[in-house]
Amino acid sequence: MNIKQAAEFTGVSSRNIRYYEQAGLLCPGRDPENDYRTYTEEDLRTLKLIRALRTLDMPLEDIRAVLQGSLALPDAAARQEARLREQSLRLEAAIRFCGDLQQQDTDAATLDVDACLARMEGGPDCGWCTGWLQDYRAMAEVEHRRSFTFTPDTPVTTPSEFSNALFAYAREHNLDLVITRESMNPRFTIDGIEYRANRYYYPFRGVPTARIRCFVCDPDFAEAEVAPGRLRLQKALHYLLPVAVMAAVALLFLLPRGLMNTWWGLLLFVVFLALGFSGAWFNAHIFYNDKDNQPHDG
Repeated sequence: MNIKQAAEFTGVSSRNIRYYEQAGLLCPGRDPENDYRTYTEEDLRTLKLIRALRTLDMPLEDIRAVLQGSLALPDAAARQEARLREQSLRLEAAIRFCGDLQQQDTDAATLDVDACLARMEGGPDCGWCTGWLQDYRAMAEVEHRRSFTFTPDTPVTTPSEFSNALFAYAREHNLDLVITRESMNPRFTIDGIEYRANRYYYPFRGVPTARIRCFVCDPDFAEAEVAPGRLRLQKALHYLLPVAVMAAVALLFLLPRGLMNTWWGLLLFVVFLALGFSGAWFNAHIFYNDKDNQPHDG
C-alpha cells in the first residue's frame, strides 16, 4: 500500500505520515522497483494507534517511547491524564473568567487589560509565579535538546572517526543514534530528531582538545510552546545568568566600600559586566549544553 492509500485507510494525512516518519514513529519499507514507501498491515495499525494517541494530545516523545517499548501504555496514559487534568483546571478558570467579563459593565475601551492579563497568565490556582516557572521549565528542557557539546575520547580527524565519536556518545547515554550523512560535518538522528555536528578545537591546559557541538536541524522540534514574548524574556534570563552573577559580585564588592561614586569604581563595574556578557556569549554559543557530565534525554 502506498502513502496515499495509507492516508485514506487510516485517516492520517500524507503530510502527517511523513512527519511521523521523520520523528521516528514509523519506518515503512521501500518498493525495490521504484523506491516508493510501502505500508504493511502493521504500519497501518501503528498509524491508527498514533492517531488515537494524538487525539488525546499525547506528546510525540511519549508516543515514540510507547512504540519503542520503553514506556508502558498505562504509564503513558497516566502521564497524559495528569496533563489533561491540569489543562482542564486552566479551561475551567478561563470559563469562569468569561463569565466575569459578561457580568462586568464595561467595554473593550475601559477594560483593565493589565489586570486581565495578570489573572490569565497566573493559572487557575497557583498564581503568576507558578505559571511562569512552568513555562521556564518547558523552555529550559527544549533548550537542552536544541544543542549540546561533548568531548570525544578519541581523535576526530576523519569522517569515520567522527562517526565513531558520535556512536560512542550515544552508547554512553543510551541513545538511538543513526548517522544519515557521514562527513566532517555529519548529520544524524537521535530518537528520530535530526542533528548536525561540527568539530572545534579548544585549548585545555595548553593542549588543543577536540569538542563536538551538535545542533538540531528542524526548529519545529526545538521550540517550547510558550507565549512568544515570555519565551524571549525567559531565554534572555536563561543565558544572561553570568551577567547577573558578575553584576552581583561587583555590587557586593563596590557598594560597601562606597566605590560606586568614583569613576574607577564605575569602570570596574563595567569591566565586571563585560566579563559577564562574555561568559553569557561563550555559554550560549559554545559550551552551554555541555554533556560530558550530563545525560541527554532528547
